[in-house]
Amino acid sequence: MSGRTRPPRLAAALALALALALPAQAQVPGLPAALQPYYEALLADGEWGAVLNLQRMGLEAIDQGQPEVAATAFDAAIERIELVYADSQAAKKARSLWSSEGVKDFKGEPYERAMAYYYRGLLFLAEGDYGNARAAFRAAEYQDTVAEQEEYAGDFGLMSLLAGWASQCEGDAAMAAEFYGRAAAQQPQGLQPPAPGADTLVLVESGGAPVKAATGGYGEALQLKPGDNPFVAVRMGGQELAALGDVGWQARTRGGRMIDVVLDGKASFREGAETVGSAGVSLGAQVAAFAPGDDSLAVAGALAVVGVAATLIGGAVKAKADIRAWDNLPDRIYGGFVAGGARPLPPVSEAEGDGEQWPIEAPVIDRRAGACRLVLYRTREPATLRAQAVSNLSEPERRKLLKRNEQRDRAFRSQMAALFAAAPGEAAEPPGPGE
Repeated sequence: MSGRTRPPRLAAALALALALALPAQAQVPGLPAALQPYYEALLADGEWGAVLNLQRMGLEAIDQGQPEVAATAFDAAIERIELVYADSQAAKKARSLWSSEGVKDFKGEPYERAMAYYYRGLLFLAEGDYGNARAAFRAAEYQDTVAEQEEYAGDFGLMSLLAGWASQCEGDAAMAAEFYGRAAAQQPQGLQPPAPGADTLVLVESGGAPVKAATGGYGEALQLKPGDNPFVAVRMGGQELAALGDVGWQARTRGGRMIDVVLDGKASFREGAETVGSAGVSLGAQVAAFAPGDDSLAVAGALAVVGVAATLIGGAVKAKADIRAWDNLPDRIYGGFVAGGARPLPPVSEAEGDGEQWPIEAPVIDRRAGACRLVLYRTREPATLRAQAVSNLSEPERRKLLKRNEQRDRAFRSQMAALFAAAPGEAAEPPGPGE
């Protein structure tokens, strides 16, 4: 299985943060013990890391068979995402202010926000709430198109495919056909509508999440890299499942175009010699601005000004790229539609390039609701995710951050305690076929 990792010890920063958290709120009656460390990390980071910690906790809750906790976590994450990244004029204004004021609360890259809606949509599917599932998948597609300062064409065809499936399960054939057509146009390879009679959606998530790294002279530019995935195919029985979504590719592209880095919320696209360096500007453009003719004195003056400006800018640069990442996401999503009824499905396995196969023993979701059944396999083993997300903040920076947010986070912890107390989890049991 691709999630064979050992949980490392909690970072020293977590111990510091937990020491500052309110003791009375560090435990929630009814929250499964295996999810308690993720809840503590949520309280420790406060609003600064709320979206990320809620996303990580929500997906870990799915892995541990706790859909109620997962839904609560994703709803809280989406509520915060919507404040800045909703499809509304108010959110566009907030997006501008959020970027220009340098607020560092985690909201995620487009692919991360899209995946929050994706998982919420799957939970709605499992509940048989097909209208809200469709809305979630549509929102997922939108989130993949919008960044802090730019918008792009939608290309996450999997979300349109799932919106079509939700419509079909709801009994709206016309709307389903519209979304299926959209999916095929966005992602021509592999996104086929279900055959007549199909009543089961099978999804298999494979590999490790995209990785973020800080680059540039001051670590101010964000670079996205593919996650670890030694597997090249997924099979169900003797049939190879189609690759429906590539999360790593979505992370490294905007509107289908590959990017080198993200700097100050703007993508630098990979275009060979025309690509501007990750943190630089074209010196030639600066010189031309000062010396449109061939005046050597003007050129020399321009160089001097640019040199002084570079020194001043270099001394003023403090903001580092945020490398916090949603690290229990998959690399790729495989799947298909079958006429499964309530019967057990054929065995599912991942295949390496040399042909060796690794079985995936059981799905994390297997639920029939109304006309349709959802079966979700994930190859990350439960309880192998470290509770604290990786950050590139130094210990003094983290201490200063916690101190600055102390009042705001006191209210946040009270809110989270009430939220999760109202939706306690249950003892996890392996799902039965179509239950």
